[in-house]
Amino acid sequence: MLFHSFLYVLAFLPVVVLGHALLAARVGPRAAQGWLLACSLFFYGYSEPASLPLLCGSILFNWMAARVLAAAPEGRRKAVLAASLTANILFLSCFKYANFFLGTLPAGLRPVLPEWALPLGISFFTLTQVMYLVDTYQGLNAPNSLYDHATMVALFPYVTMGPLVRCRSVVPQFRRYTLSTRRTEAACRGLFIFSIGLFKKTVFADSFARVADAGFRAPGSLSTVEAWVATFAYSLQIYFDFSGYSDMAYGGALMLGIEIPQNFNAPYRSRSISEFWQRWHISLSNFIASYLYTPLLRSMGTATLRTSALAILLAMGIAGLWHGPAWTFIIFGLLHGAGLAVNQVWKKKKLAKVPDWLGWMMTLVFVNVTFVFFRSPDVRSAMFLLARMLPHARSFDFSLLRPVLPLSPFLIFRPVVIGTVVALWFLSSADLDRTFRTVAGTAFASAALILLAFYFMNSAPAKQFIYFAF
Repeated sequence: MLFHSFLYVLAFLPVVVLGHALLAARVGPRAAQGWLLACSLFFYGYSEPASLPLLCGSILFNWMAARVLAAAPEGRRKAVLAASLTANILFLSCFKYANFFLGTLPAGLRPVLPEWALPLGISFFTLTQVMYLVDTYQGLNAPNSLYDHATMVALFPYVTMGPLVRCRSVVPQFRRYTLSTRRTEAACRGLFIFSIGLFKKTVFADSFARVADAGFRAPGSLSTVEAWVATFAYSLQIYFDFSGYSDMAYGGALMLGIEIPQNFNAPYRSRSISEFWQRWHISLSNFIASYLYTPLLRSMGTATLRTSALAILLAMGIAGLWHGPAWTFIIFGLLHGAGLAVNQVWKKKKLAKVPDWLGWMMTLVFVNVTFVFFRSPDVRSAMFLLARMLPHARSFDFSLLRPVLPLSPFLIFRPVVIGTVVALWFLSSADLDRTFRTVAGTAFASAALILLAFYFMNSAPAKQFIYFAF
């Protein structure tokens, strides 16, 4: 069930929100939590029934592992944690990476495994539970009851594509309402942010997708200008696609009276690559910093610029691989690791100060170039497209992209132009969330955004979310 489908927007989400509100008010929070768990399992099973037993098995295993971890003697706790984390990594690897790693072996030693379908959301619900186990080991949270753990992992707003959540921030919200505003105001705020996300996906992301797809389908025919337009269109597509999903997840959770992390905050306004990762996929950035980079750095002994740079490179390489079993994703991660390492050395050594405008342009170009690897089917295709971005004989021709991006005065009214302005200069969803007021203007804006989104949803088949495949 897609977040941007009529079934979800007009049926599933309203029924779940109303049922949860009625149960919370008339029976109590634990009954409302049971409704959420049942609806979340239905949502997951409706999308991919064959994966539901795997999700439930993962939940049961990690619930038991946390209890064993908490009860283990001090001398055995690290071994229990290592075994539990290894089991999660193997679970993820069997479905996602087995054939990729086996493909690196010599032909005569390479076994052939069946191509298993990737369970829906496996990358996200596995990392959520990895964080839970590590936090339990560090004493940051007590082991969950099975009821709480299943609800935390399977909660429908984030189970398939995040954001990544931590137990101690979400589970207490199942037991009591913790937000500072009234439930009705939180629900209105949630609907407002949800409408922004729905509009981002259906209007902006899918419009940029048509331009990006046309360019990446025929990279050999692109002029230099077209290559830059196509790659920049993809950078904006993936931003509006994933931030749109994240807004819908955040807004849907708020309608239930539950606050989860905001995942994006105008990343294309960043003036350095480190600032970019503070604004882009924020929950993953926090995971990389706390659960990859810091342990790697500690394992290297004394923290120096050299060990810090190496830890960043390794952490980002692993994060790149997490996105998918392909060298393109690994290169994407390593490039960002190298960019972060250079940024760190530059700041530590207090080298020349870069003007804000230049830092912004350099960051935007760097991110755009790295997304070529993220989008391309293989490294060869990515390198070929990057070559087309350099000046060549047909640098200024626009014949290939003209059907999807007609150059006319009316172009300024098209979603791709308006979306570019919004992404680079307009207030982010996080900004609008902070300044939200329950006034007629926001109600009108929510209604207008939803109606426009419905128009686009009715005009073309729904395009899958990019991160749905991860």
